[in-house]
Amino acid sequence: MTPADPALPSAELPHVLQSERQLETAIAAARAAGLCPSPVRAKRWDYLKALRLIEEVAPDREAPIADLGCRGGILLTWLWQRGFRDLSGCDLRLPVPPLRGAALAGQWSTVLAGLRMYIASRRTMVRAPVERTTLPGARFRVVTCMSVIEHGVDVAAFLNEAARLLVPGGTLIVSTDYWPTPIPTGGLKRFSETWGTDVIFDSDEMVALCRQAEAAGFASLTPLELSVTTPVVRGSGLAYTFIFLAFRKIAATASAERPGSTPD
Repeated sequence: MTPADPALPSAELPHVLQSERQLETAIAAARAAGLCPSPVRAKRWDYLKALRLIEEVAPDREAPIADLGCRGGILLTWLWQRGFRDLSGCDLRLPVPPLRGAALAGQWSTVLAGLRMYIASRRTMVRAPVERTTLPGARFRVVTCMSVIEHGVDVAAFLNEAARLLVPGGTLIVSTDYWPTPIPTGGLKRFSETWGTDVIFDSDEMVALCRQAEAAGFASLTPLELSVTTPVVRGSGLAYTFIFLAFRKIAATASAERPGSTPD
């Protein structure tokens, strides 16, 4: 795809996944845009929201974009399909797209598109934590982190690292597991490589995260929608949903020129 391609379908999607119907709307919109399917069905909602916002804030297909915690995610592959070529990624594991999951699901268009993206971008894919990526500072127009921070991430350190990576005025996009009231996870750890245990953020923790983002030099681009009554996502014996956040970098960071560093 090229910048001349038509805009993505404009079906309305809230900033908290509220229902199965909204998920179906996102899936249909991604299909209508010719995007390859994600092996994780529920994740097509926030990936589509991220893609739409990226095309709004960074319409130039040469804009540098980094996806933190990218392994298994479809966003970089979708960006490649839409014509973006300056793509970077990092993950604690080998930072590859969801090739195995797609192959097991018989999603061969996803396998092919993911391979093309990864082969072309492999030199800018690094194995590193999202808090200390080693990617170059003050370079990226957009930084994304999709369904990652709930897996034992030091949120304050991650936000400082995202601020380091972004140019002034750059955009940070985050999605994560959410439910308005606390849900104990019982020490759940879905990925052995992560430092801490998994969490499902509640409304108070979301408010605190936005305050941490402000302290790191960000301003919110999306309203903080916290109300939801229906759990759309189920896994590991838990029922919850997804929340989507976006921020604009408004302040320079002292560590912007030091690859892999975070402020003291």
